[in-house]
Amino acid sequence: MKNVLAAACVVLLSFAVFDAEPCQAERPNFLVIMVDDLGFSDIGCYGSEIETPNLDALASGGMRFSQFYNTAKCHSSRVSLLPGQYCIAAGDTALNHAVTSAEVLAGGGYATMMTGKWHLRQQPTDFGFQKYFGHLSGACNYFAGDNTFRLNGEPWKVPKKGFYTTVADVDYGLKFLDEARQTEQPWYMYVAFNAPHAPLHALPEDYAKYKGKYNDGWDVTRDKRIAKQKQLGILPETLKPSPRPEHVPAWSELEPWRRDYEANKMTTLAAMIDRVDQEVGRLIANLIENNELDNTFILFVSDNGACPYDRRAPLLDVEPTNAEVILGDSTGWSWARNSPFRYYKQNQFEGGISTPAIVHWPAGLKQPAGAIVDQPAHLIDVLPTLADISGSEVPTAWEDRKLRPVSGVSLKPIFDGKQLEGRPPIHLLFGADRGLRDGDWKLVSFQSKQWELYNVANDRCELDNLADREPERLAAMIAMWDDMATNVLHLPAESIAKPKETIGPHLHREWTRFGKLGPR
Repeated sequence: MKNVLAAACVVLLSFAVFDAEPCQAERPNFLVIMVDDLGFSDIGCYGSEIETPNLDALASGGMRFSQFYNTAKCHSSRVSLLPGQYCIAAGDTALNHAVTSAEVLAGGGYATMMTGKWHLRQQPTDFGFQKYFGHLSGACNYFAGDNTFRLNGEPWKVPKKGFYTTVADVDYGLKFLDEARQTEQPWYMYVAFNAPHAPLHALPEDYAKYKGKYNDGWDVTRDKRIAKQKQLGILPETLKPSPRPEHVPAWSELEPWRRDYEANKMTTLAAMIDRVDQEVGRLIANLIENNELDNTFILFVSDNGACPYDRRAPLLDVEPTNAEVILGDSTGWSWARNSPFRYYKQNQFEGGISTPAIVHWPAGLKQPAGAIVDQPAHLIDVLPTLADISGSEVPTAWEDRKLRPVSGVSLKPIFDGKQLEGRPPIHLLFGADRGLRDGDWKLVSFQSKQWELYNVANDRCELDNLADREPERLAAMIAMWDDMATNVLHLPAESIAKPKETIGPHLHREWTRFGKLGPR
């Protein structure tokens, strides 16, 4: 039934997108969808071979960003999305220096709802969401859940059978939408899928669809994705992709058991991403049925790039379609999934921070249908954008919190078909990984090693380090990073220490150690 709904949704969406007469008489509804650990090329309209017809239809009827940034990590991206501030400035997971988009929009007369992963302190119902279903943890078993599930602030027991987190998120989302319609208020829904974050778990019917499709390996898959990205216009034809890094062997060099094991991981990931698209399709179909699609602002983003952390011993000849069988992430496939960029989740290189970002809003979007916008944007821009579009006021004071200024900017000029003027530099930080995007220039440090400098207008894949050739620019950008770290993020002095002058390969202890671990 769900596959039929998804297929029907694509047909309906095509008519809704291209035949609707724009009308902005009423304030729009807002549907913000965040997925977890999705690589830049993991959906069809960004280059993937995975079937994502519903997201692709949103892109073809709306617009895509080619340079939309996250924070490279789960919880910090969730913090940045909600209050329009960098994670540390907002008070990190406590949010004690910020107000959330739910609080702002509720103050503006919106019904507010959330489903999915929280990963912050307290609960969504403590931060302006009037309805909530999901798990407070950073990850859970997709079939068995965990003990952090909540429904409207109260503990919720996961059923022993017939449960899958991605589906349950939308089941409750649809229920909340029905309840919101009874209030006759405009509504704001935030759907925070845990997929495709590990543990890798797929529904049997989704897994069967991709079984055997990744036996050619990551080199072939990545080349095909990059070719498709160029054909779609997501990447320029002249772009030089990053090469396969030294820590990832060629697929042909892997032992047969390793190829089977790694192919199984990607089969499962593809199935999980396909399921996200099917569930997005159910949401869209519901909006169409209720004549709400035209004036619903939809934003789809990821919290970081694909995850390379391979934390489990190889497990062979299994199908991870139940609670007991669990697969972990893959460094090699993460390299392919972040095509064409370098590195991964947590790193502030483009592979860690570049998210697919789709906007769909027939009644308000003045960009041509299917437009690809290369103006840089960031998750901190979401709150000021929603406030601007809805006419809601962002408060400057809040009981029991010492608020700091919003750092993001409204993206409405872009949606109006204009250039965004006065974009401040984008500060990038998670743990020891650092970066700064200022216009066409990018400063980046891998785990506090020496600063590197790239012109991303000419070198988006960060292959030609210009630090030695642009010493004045390098110094100015380092000073800007330090200044923002001190005065915008309010970092302690020890977090602003000068990076080490370390030269050599970039490695991480949790990336796959090929040849070190055998099957069990």
